[in-house]
Parts: sequence; structure tokens; C-alpha cells
Amino acid sequence: MKKQIQTLIFLGAVALLASCTKEIEFKGEQSDPRLVINSIVEPGQPVKARISKSYFFLDNTEDTQVPSDLVATLYVNGNAIGEMTPQSDTIWATEHYWDMDPVYYVWDVYASSYCPAEGDVVSITASAKGFNPVEGSTGALPDLPNCRVKSLQLIETESWPAFYDDEDTTWQYCDTYEFVIELTDTNPNVLDCYKMSIDEDYHYYDTLDQYLYHWHAYIRDYSDPIFGAISTGTDISVIDDLSESNGTFNDQFFDGHYYNVKLSVAVSYVKPEGNSDPFIIPIYVEHITKGYYNYLNTSNQGDETIQYFSEPVQTFTNVNGGYGIVGGRTVETLWFMLPADIFN
Repeated sequence: MKKQIQTLIFLGAVALLASCTKEIEFKGEQSDPRLVINSIVEPGQPVKARISKSYFFLDNTEDTQVPSDLVATLYVNGNAIGEMTPQSDTIWATEHYWDMDPVYYVWDVYASSYCPAEGDVVSITASAKGFNPVEGSTGALPDLPNCRVKSLQLIETESWPAFYDDEDTTWQYCDTYEFVIELTDTNPNVLDCYKMSIDEDYHYYDTLDQYLYHWHAYIRDYSDPIFGAISTGTDISVIDDLSESNGTFNDQFFDGHYYNVKLSVAVSYVKPEGNSDPFIIPIYVEHITKGYYNYLNTSNQGDETIQYFSEPVQTFTNVNGGYGIVGGRTVETLWFMLPADIFN
């Protein structure tokens, strides 16, 4: 009886709150559209940027298309390289499931064939009629992170029968591995920023486009005191094809030394019976510029439901006169192989 009364009180409170709505007139200042530059630059790779325009959050339209007279110019170490030309670029695709074709997203970008080097400072300017000119800079492009897989241990494994096309019997496995990745900081007295991610999904087909197997991997928890301190989910997939941004951290507590990052990684995979090919799964360790680091950590703050009633957090931008992020990174890929005999 007591539980029923508590339930009625709760439902009554919900109904009361739902009926108490009030329209509030917006009395703030409406901001004019500004140019937005998003670009993550890598040493040795051509520079690309997605340039759009902002819109006011109360606007009925979400038009982000820039004017046709926009001019974007690339600078490296203060020297003008030349104008960036508009082009279409496929930079991200959905997961390739066996029962559907991959869906590719084509974005309009501004590109240059110039490839900067480590230590270069890359700047991008943009201007168009009716807009204030904008400029964003990466800071010095970082060097390649010094890292290695120090140890790998299988902690737990599960398996159960599965079916493909309701005919072929396969086995589905779920393993949990403990990784220790040793990261050495080679720049004493400099705040270095990093990001770690894992290639989550992979589906393998033979030359006849027949499905053979797939796997899915994710970092199971962020209990490491440094790696997990501010590891949160965010996405910059429109300019970053490694769209998982989990695991940002810096070298504040191991400056000039090394640190063993401990990860718990869960890997689930499906293979047709009799297929004993091993899996090779990549973990990406990125050395990123401070601006990119600040962007990743502020862009997702306030996304949690419990934070909806807290003060808004302004997303970091280093684009003067506009919005967006012009950052840099280098990526080291660490490959690990699941034991082949686990399928026998």
C-alpha cells in the first residue's frame, strides 16, 4: 500500500510539472552569421578545411552554405602558400554491415596540395562579402608520439553460437583484454596533449564480396587515473575520419618522463565456423595541438542529461573573428593481433 501511495504521488508530481509551462520571450541580442573554419592538419598530408557559416539558434533555417565569392588562403610559418580551392571530398563513411551497402558522406571542402612538416605553423584565412574576415592557426604541428604496447593480457572470454543468413552457423566471441601502453614524453617543460582511440568496427569480405567475419571493439572503461580523468565522448567526424574522440589527456603529471596507460578493451567478433584467420586491431595514439585538445574537451561539456540545467559551456575556438577549430595532430598506430588459436 505504501509503495502504491508513493507511485501516485510521483505520477501526480510529474503531471503537475508537465502542466506548468510558460513561454519566455527572448530578449537577448541576435548574433549575425560568422564564418566557421574546421581543419585538423597532419604533417605530410595535404591541408583541407571545411568552411561554413553560423546561424542564430532561433532561426527557422539552418543554412550553413558559404557565399560563392569566399576566398580561403593557406599560410605556413607566416608565408602565403596560395588560395585553397573548393572540392568535394569523401571523408567519412558509416559502418559496413553485411546486409547493407556503405553510406558515404561527401563534404564540400577547401583544399591545398601543400603538405606541411612537423613544427610548421599552419594558418587559414577566409573572407567573403558581407562577413568579417577570419583566421585560425594550428600552432606548431606536433611530432610523432613515442609509444609502444608494453603488455597485453586476455582477462575474460565468452562465446556463443550465432547464425548468418539463418543458415551458416558461426561463433560469436567476446573477449576483454588489458593493455598497457607506454607513452614517453620527449618534450620536457612543454605541455603535450594526447588522444587515444580504437577502430571500433571492421567487416571483412573476400574478392567475391562474400561476408567472412566482423569484429567490434571498444574501450571498456576509463579507470586509468590520467587517461580516464577527462576521457569523454565527442565527435569531429566532419574533418576527422577517426571520429572517436575518447581519451584526451596531457602530460602534466609525467612531463619529460614516461607513463604506462592501462586500458581495458572489449572485443566482440563473429566468424564462420572453420575460419581461423586472426584479427588485427589498431589503437591510435595521437599527439595533438593544445587548441585541438581544448576544443575536444569543451565541445562535449554539458551534453549529459543531468547537466541540462547547469551553466552553458562555451566551445573553445581559435578562429579569430569567427568560430571553429584549426588544429594539428600526428598519429601513431599500434597494431595488436588476437591469438589465432582462440578460434580452434
